[in-house]
Amino acid sequence: MSKFMSIDVSQVMELERPSFGQFVRQVVPLRVSELEECLALQQASPKRLGEIMLDLGLITREQIKETLVLQAKWVANAMRGDLNSTTLPMPTFLSLCLPAYNERPVIRAMLDSACSILPEFVQKFEVIVVDDGSKDGTGELVAEYAAKNSNVRLVRHETNQGYGGAVTSGLRSARGDYVGFMDSDGQFSLLDLPQLLCRLHNNDVVIGFRYQRAEAWPRRFNAWAWNRLIRAMLGVRVRDLDCAFKIFDRSVVDRLSLTATGACINAEIMAQCVRGNLSISEVPVAHYPRLHGEPTGANFGVILRAFRELPQLWKYRESSLVLGDG
Repeated sequence: MSKFMSIDVSQVMELERPSFGQFVRQVVPLRVSELEECLALQQASPKRLGEIMLDLGLITREQIKETLVLQAKWVANAMRGDLNSTTLPMPTFLSLCLPAYNERPVIRAMLDSACSILPEFVQKFEVIVVDDGSKDGTGELVAEYAAKNSNVRLVRHETNQGYGGAVTSGLRSARGDYVGFMDSDGQFSLLDLPQLLCRLHNNDVVIGFRYQRAEAWPRRFNAWAWNRLIRAMLGVRVRDLDCAFKIFDRSVVDRLSLTATGACINAEIMAQCVRGNLSISEVPVAHYPRLHGEPTGANFGVILRAFRELPQLWKYRESSLVLGDG
């Protein structure tokens, strides 16, 4: 066995993803004592470092964006060895879909992050936020943001249609050559995006897997059990079925049948991709704890809906009924 086989993937990933704190003092003249205070507050509260600095008046929102751009430029430069003849930003049009339900506390930061980071990775992009019947003003905030930034679009559901319904609306609204979706609650980092993008040249689908899940063991166990069930039922063998960080070639999205309205949407998508013999690459991505709002994945109603929809996916065991062929 190679001596390199014992290297933990997290060690490599942390090198590839520099932290916000490593760059912020290039933008803001913070004293060491101020940085130490912010780090201490971060350990004691469920907030990101930039959010803490913003609350203390040590940084502006524009300076946060500048720091994010520096992080993205560093990642783009570090990726040169993996890109071969391709360069960043890639000459492509990316649609990033963000399903959102009651995400007002975090959605502005998510949009700031996307609009700061994506230009370093792709030449053209759009961010589609699907407000799935939020009651906290998420849609109004996104509409205000979109009025000032033409790269952001709002798709609104007047009533909650479920996670699958939001993902479907986002994918169907996308205009890009590459189409991806990720959660809008800050659990993933767009600094991992180049790891996925650079594999789309040789694959139809690239999906993330959370190499260190930032969840309590009951959620991890539920995810493991669900993965095993989908493997047995549909033959979908991927490491992290429900990881909400996936990118597809446009041609794949156009051929997908999207009928699940709940948590079964990932199983429905991946069943079609696997049974349709598409080339799929799996990439490790960072996973962070949700700091605001309430997760719905463990909600009894969400779980019940998933099991109700599950029998409808049995048809995807027949290869003749996948990817628009049936």
